[in-house]
Amino acid sequence: MKIAVFFGGKSCEHNISLITGAQVMRALASRHEVIPVYIDKAGAFFTGKELAKPGAFKKGANPKKIPAVIRPASDKLYSKSGKALYKIDAAVLATHGFGGEDGCLQGLLTLAGIPFTGSGVAASALGMDKILMKKLFERAFLPTLPYVALAAAEYRDTLSGVVENIKKELRFPMIVKPAGGGSSIGISVAHGFPELFEAINAALLWDNAAVVENALPPGFTELNCAVLGNGNELIASEIEQPVSAEEFLTFREKYLANPGGKSGRGGVKGKGGAGGARKKFPADIPEALSEKVKSYAKRAFSAVGASGVARVDFLYDGEVLYVNEINTIPGALSYYLFSHGPHKMTFPDLLDRLVGLAIKVKTEADKLTYVYEPV
Repeated sequence: MKIAVFFGGKSCEHNISLITGAQVMRALASRHEVIPVYIDKAGAFFTGKELAKPGAFKKGANPKKIPAVIRPASDKLYSKSGKALYKIDAAVLATHGFGGEDGCLQGLLTLAGIPFTGSGVAASALGMDKILMKKLFERAFLPTLPYVALAAAEYRDTLSGVVENIKKELRFPMIVKPAGGGSSIGISVAHGFPELFEAINAALLWDNAAVVENALPPGFTELNCAVLGNGNELIASEIEQPVSAEEFLTFREKYLANPGGKSGRGGVKGKGGAGGARKKFPADIPEALSEKVKSYAKRAFSAVGASGVARVDFLYDGEVLYVNEINTIPGALSYYLFSHGPHKMTFPDLLDRLVGLAIKVKTEADKLTYVYEPV
């Protein structure tokens, strides 16, 4: 099959996406023809075989890039001059964050009629919005930390009301996050109001809304579990347990730490990276907790209407298991979480299953009637 791999993008997670894209292209190469589609930081599309080579994006590298475009109602990749370059059988999305994980790219590929891996437009958008995501988790009776949603305009225009609402609903320490985004970018912990205002200002540099929530006291456990499938046919991966030396797993720990000179199993919590946070995999937790994590992960996956593969992140305080968030395009597509356990598979196997799911979803969608034609 001719598989287009989309990576890069305008997001602040651009460089992390380069890593996921390289991992995906390497895993696909033994079974399929790989068509690299690089999205630069301005949002322009490029293709070219050199973009799939190891080290193509290292400092000083200058791979040949051919400007490219996707057209509605066409399953081909075109040059900007209009020449058809490749027919695309399916697309694997390795794009993290704004423009690539939030439904925008998914919408373009839907209009083009190209099957793509992962969630559709609506689920992708919901999975990127921490406010809407939490509301859906609550409707699915999944425990979430107490939180206050905060719009930038509300914070700017009614600060006193915001402070009163936060005082009423939350207690220090608090953790502040941009409503959209990932990889712990823009996230910080506040222990008092001066720090809280700084944290909110920092979060609103990355999005026009923020989430303020109770931070758990020291000693809590982070757990991650991936889910693969569509509809009612879901499987849960083994569980990993990131280990942080700070109040939450920071960007530095996720991507710049390199304990023992080795990266984690193909990625780290967040989007996957060249370094690697310390973690236990499989997680050293009781069987009953493990089963609850897997059950909650499937429910969270279904709550946002996800498809393909997604990773669900949890916080456990020793009594309550909280659903933290879902990542609809996780780093390295969470292949390493399927490297153990009853559903053990290789990365190429996982990618084949994702492509198969993408084609199945597209085939089912094609049976629907979108345009009314009078009889």
